[in-house]
Amino acid sequence: MNYPRVATRYSKALLELAIEQNVLDVVRADAALIKESVLASGELALLLNNPVVKADKKQAILKEIFGGKVSELFEGFIMLLTKNGREVHLAKVCEKFEKDVLAHKGIIEAHVVSAVALSPSDKEKLVSKLSSQLSKEVLLTEEVDAAVIGGLKLEVEGYQLDHTISGKLRALRNAMID
Repeated sequence: MNYPRVATRYSKALLELAIEQNVLDVVRADAALIKESVLASGELALLLNNPVVKADKKQAILKEIFGGKVSELFEGFIMLLTKNGREVHLAKVCEKFEKDVLAHKGIIEAHVVSAVALSPSDKEKLVSKLSSQLSKEVLLTEEVDAAVIGGLKLEVEGYQLDHTISGKLRALRNAMID
């Protein structure tokens, strides 16, 4: 996914600061909380996007909402973001930060789509195979979609492998049309 340049820059700065202060996992949890809160609350998203509300008022509201729920470092980061007029990008910064933390730890995200839920042993085999081929730890997310009919669709680092029946039928249809 492409992120705004501002999200990339702030995420990188936060990552460096969290590593320096040895609080990476705490700050990652804070980022996840903030991202979920902004995405779940339409009112909070409206507040962050509202240019009429002054920065100091936004800071006071954010401090009231998240004060004591996030680390001091992350609270200061939110205040800085708001002071600089970048609070609109808060959710994207948090999302980018979570991805940067995984990259820093050498973890790759993979997403698998199948017609039925994979058994725990199948998931374990898939993760093991991917880990050995990529020489990195793999964090697997699973999605069940009956429309794939059968087989698997795997996405890793922007690459997609489609070995589903629906994908093969689509390819056959396209070949026949051409």
